[in-house]
Amino acid sequence: MASTATRALAYAAAQVARVAFYGAHYLAARAIARDTFSGVEKPAHPLPSMATILSAMRDLFVEDWKNVEAGLYPLPVNLAAELRRARASARFIADVPKVISRQRRRGHDEVRARANGLPLYYRQNFHFQTDGYLTEESARLYDFQVEALFAGTADAMRRRAYVPIARLLDRTKTKKPVLLDIGAGTGQFLAFVKSARPKLKTIALDLSEPYLARVRRALSAYKDVEFIAAPAEAMPLPDASIDAAASIFVFHELPPKVRAAVAKQIARVLKPGGIFVLAETIQYGDAPAFEGLIDVFPSLMHEPYYSSYAKTDLDKLFAGAGLRRTATDIAYLTKIALFEKPMGCKPRVRKRR
Repeated sequence: MASTATRALAYAAAQVARVAFYGAHYLAARAIARDTFSGVEKPAHPLPSMATILSAMRDLFVEDWKNVEAGLYPLPVNLAAELRRARASARFIADVPKVISRQRRRGHDEVRARANGLPLYYRQNFHFQTDGYLTEESARLYDFQVEALFAGTADAMRRRAYVPIARLLDRTKTKKPVLLDIGAGTGQFLAFVKSARPKLKTIALDLSEPYLARVRRALSAYKDVEFIAAPAEAMPLPDASIDAAASIFVFHELPPKVRAAVAKQIARVLKPGGIFVLAETIQYGDAPAFEGLIDVFPSLMHEPYYSSYAKTDLDKLFAGAGLRRTATDIAYLTKIALFEKPMGCKPRVRKRR
């Protein structure tokens, strides 16, 4: 086994390379879209300085490394996977002008005609991205787009959502615990979880069939994985059937009424004593130095429900569903909020539809 020093160097080198690579793509996209960025309305709060951003990134990676050293998850260095993802570089750059064109003409509803049968709030081009969430090409580009947006820090922020899940799994007496990923996207989170806990029963739930197809490919080497194409506000799962649930960067894309409905569904499917991990964008008050980014993000990236989410009282939202917040963790631009279903809750068990 490699020494701690060798592992630390490998980790640091990998993260520096990722930030440099994806950060360069972010800067390239900004350069191509310079007119769009220059036209953004002045935010109510100051934008963070580069020193502030780099300091927060450093803190993120320090905590990530501590979690590796504590044995919560494996060293996140996978050169083959990084090279596969990097192949989307040319497609990402080629797609940027299309995104900019939509930004300029406010073209956020191009997918509406092809999204019949899906909830109305979902029938739009979030982030002005090509094809919304509705095609294989969109799914192929998505992970690269997210990493470029966050300059190579998205995976590290996502990993922090696993920490409370790992601790639950370490202490649980349940023989076959189940993890539900709500809005599984392309499966990056579940692929990471399965790399750490290959025998864990997992469920990927998402509205997009093309994205779920991507999850299937990402998890093809693992057993005990179920895939469900369904809205989070109407999960086709039995009551009290889930030990842990997670939702990563989903709630800010839901209208307020749908958020409340999803919270109730989460509470319904969790077992008493089960946990829900919400990994989402920071809100106002979480990281004052970054509030200027919260100001500009909704209009720049077409996030119609983001502004309301940034001001949402999460304790009130989930308390209304019967869940209690027990911990909060800030990971750079992501807030991880941990909610628990009290042991006293004994819902009527309903058969799966």
